[in-house]
Amino acid sequence: MSIEQSSGPWPAGGDAVGLLGRSAELEFFAELRRRPADGGAGTAVLLEGPAGVGKTALLEAAADGARASGFRVLRFAGVESEVTLAYSGLHQLLFGMRDGFDRLPPGQRAVLEGVLGSSVAQAPPERFAASVAVLEALRRTAEDDPVLVVIDDVQWLDRASGDVLEFVARRLSGLPVDLLVAGRAGHAHALDRHGLLRRRVEALDEGSAAALLRAAHPGLAPHAAERLLQEAAGNPLALLELPALLTREQFTGAAPLPLSLPVDDRLEALFAPRLRELPAATLELLLVAALEGTGGLRTIWAAYPGGMDGADAALPAAEEAGLVRVDARAGRLVFRHPLVRSAVVRTCRPGRRRAAHRALAEALERDPERRIGHLVAASLGPEEPLAADLEQAGHAALGRGSAALATTALRRAAELSPEPAERSRRLAHAAYAAAQSGALDVTAVLVDDGYGERASPQDTARATLARVYALLETDGDATAAHRLLTGVIDGLLAAGTDGAGTGSAGTGSAETAGAGTDGASRQPSPAAVREVVGELQFLLTLVAFYAQRTDLWPEVLERCRDAPDPVRLYCLAFDAPQERAPEVRRRIRRAFAALPPDAGPRPVTQLSMLSVYFDEASEYREHWMRVARRSREGGTFVQWSYGTILLGHEAFFAGRFTEAEALAREGLAMAEELGHRLAGFRLASQLALVAAVRGDAETVSTLTRAILAWSEPRRLGLLQVSARQARALLALGQGDYETAYRDCALVGPPGTLPPLNPRAIWSVYDLVEAAVHTGRTAEARVHVAMARSACLGELSPRLALLTHAAAALAGPVETAEAGFRRALAVADVHAPFDRARVRLAFGRWLRTHGRDPEAAREHLAAALHTLEELGAAPWAAAAGTELAALAPPAEPEPLLLTPQELQIADLAATGLSNKEIGARLYISPRTVSTHLYNIFPKLGIRSRAALRDALGAQARAEGGGEYAEYVDRPVI
Repeated sequence: MSIEQSSGPWPAGGDAVGLLGRSAELEFFAELRRRPADGGAGTAVLLEGPAGVGKTALLEAAADGARASGFRVLRFAGVESEVTLAYSGLHQLLFGMRDGFDRLPPGQRAVLEGVLGSSVAQAPPERFAASVAVLEALRRTAEDDPVLVVIDDVQWLDRASGDVLEFVARRLSGLPVDLLVAGRAGHAHALDRHGLLRRRVEALDEGSAAALLRAAHPGLAPHAAERLLQEAAGNPLALLELPALLTREQFTGAAPLPLSLPVDDRLEALFAPRLRELPAATLELLLVAALEGTGGLRTIWAAYPGGMDGADAALPAAEEAGLVRVDARAGRLVFRHPLVRSAVVRTCRPGRRRAAHRALAEALERDPERRIGHLVAASLGPEEPLAADLEQAGHAALGRGSAALATTALRRAAELSPEPAERSRRLAHAAYAAAQSGALDVTAVLVDDGYGERASPQDTARATLARVYALLETDGDATAAHRLLTGVIDGLLAAGTDGAGTGSAGTGSAETAGAGTDGASRQPSPAAVREVVGELQFLLTLVAFYAQRTDLWPEVLERCRDAPDPVRLYCLAFDAPQERAPEVRRRIRRAFAALPPDAGPRPVTQLSMLSVYFDEASEYREHWMRVARRSREGGTFVQWSYGTILLGHEAFFAGRFTEAEALAREGLAMAEELGHRLAGFRLASQLALVAAVRGDAETVSTLTRAILAWSEPRRLGLLQVSARQARALLALGQGDYETAYRDCALVGPPGTLPPLNPRAIWSVYDLVEAAVHTGRTAEARVHVAMARSACLGELSPRLALLTHAAAALAGPVETAEAGFRRALAVADVHAPFDRARVRLAFGRWLRTHGRDPEAAREHLAAALHTLEELGAAPWAAAAGTELAALAPPAEPEPLLLTPQELQIADLAATGLSNKEIGARLYISPRTVSTHLYNIFPKLGIRSRAALRDALGAQARAEGGGEYAEYVDRPVI
């Protein structure tokens, strides 16, 4: 799905990939090039920084820029394996200059040829002779073009070459030669003794690191990106290399990242030399700490074979190597760089890693979510006890909103299951967890793998839930989803819900009984079977809501007669919102009050989704925020997207339009990333509402066209209603009341709140306003009567405000003023946009009916102030226009005619021609014409025929005055 180009969570970069965030360094190189090119002195610069920070990429950029500026670039690098070979580095430099050796004196040429090994010299040349010869060779080379000498990995430069280059670096002041050297911080090298200009290359800042990661690895899942950004800590090499080492599922977010990220040879080389020097006990301690992940000393000491005393003895060697430090205040062991952890894990054998994971799993007995990863990592082959532990941990994680972790645990539990029936059951639960996490491709794979001869009705039901979530989000096929759900519900109800003869059920609860350790088939508890049936029923009502298919609704009601309370509430609300809104609101409040403090995300989300349609948005905001936060942290995209939509609606109704837009954009970016089209279009409809308030017609048109184009063929009425509400709001702001009325009537015809469409409550005032302004007073009054009979004003202060205002708009003139005042007297209305709209309507009514101009001015000014603050430009413009219309008419400035113009106008008013007027006044006809050309606009006329009336009107306006003699003068 691509609705529009969304900003997403990543900043844009301006440099090439690999140089993002390096603008300061590139400008420094540009300045460095200018000095030798302009005849100035050469400079020797040392770039210092940790391994992988991008020094080599910067050297490449400097070399490319120098070549483009006419420099000759000589480049070489230190090689660790050649560090003991005299002149090995200098050999690379001279090889690039050998074409100019003929310019050198014979003696110096012989010295350099000796370094290259191409002369008959038996021994390497003496250091001073070699230094002088190299300096002269550079001077002769620079006679044609300025020279840039680039040296990488100077820490691996042999000592003899370093001595020669140190000699050269001290003598660059008179040469058009720059020396650019890069070395690893903390490593001694030959050029340390010379006072080179030092420039530190730091890790990338957060924004540049994110831009580099996205540019180099488009399509990386947001959750994976967040983890990689933390692990890389701004190191460009890590940002470029780490994503390539992930599996496809980890890269796309379909599977969580491992506790310790994989590293390749290049990344391991950043820290491996120091690790190889550590004692075995120290490396063992670092392995436990690396796999533990958080640095918690208590857990590390508990899992380390030597305990706290052994750790105290092993730790100093790692601290002296600069790999870790102890943060005593926080009680944590901190790695100097996150990649040290990954390098430690890579250097240890698989058997040692599994043993460390087992020890950590035992130490984390009271932390089931973290324990899961260690259990998974410690496992090898089929093992029922371990599979059972993982299954239990997976259900607990899902109940807390950690769907990604639950998917991993349940999938691994299935793989470790010796019995096919157990494997099938656990795969069904893994598929459901994957669907909740948003990993739809993994869901499809697990659903297909889970079906088999041993699949029980409960396994099939759980897999169907996963399949329906995927079907709705990807294809939006509500009809097929309805058919699948009714079929599996009928099957479970026919088999009975007492658990007899069935094999599985539910999520997040104690759903099995009598489980042994021999892989025997488990029997579900009756509560677990009821739980899975209840979730199927809830999803069935949700499908009907999305489709708003009244033809399917009787089947839904039939299958939900004995459903649990959240489902029954949905049935009540959707069946007749016009009659049951207050009752549903009361029951929602009771259900929220009955929730336990540790309630999982699902019941909170189910109640919250319903409450928002009955204008309870602000009441339960803290619940939604908690669910959204936990779901995001746990990778439960379905619950997180619901929470984001709810929070966006609450922000919109509260007038926090920027917040509502940010929430919708973030959710939309995630939905597009994961391929959740239905969620994406719902979030797009929120963007359209914000754009409508701001008067952004282009955005509203783009978004609503896309929403309708996708939803109309699929008969997804909810999305169609959302698009039309945004269109109606835009039209109201533009004063296009006919368009607004048509869209509002499609949302809910006058006098009705259609079944399955409680969202029509939001459009009651919009429809009445549009109807009144298009002369449909009868329709407006019918709609107001419906709102009153449904007691919509009792649902919330905001709806009380709007219901009273709608009644005032649609009612008779003699009751309107009292109705508006009653609306504005409603207390605790935390909806500044709606309140400003009502004040605008009241001020307009007062002005057009000639009532109390001071009160009209007060309401219009207040509305204008609020609407401008909110950025509701069309409404603010309307308030400004109404306010201007209240201003008293300005006194017209007298447009006095000059004496000669007065004579000419007088004569022209009598019917004389220009020639006749000229003859009387002794001026030319052309002069008469010019004067008349000036007289007409002064009097506001366009022809001679209007002169007499204009002169008379002016005289009356002046109360006689100069023009009095022309009043009622007969025409000659």
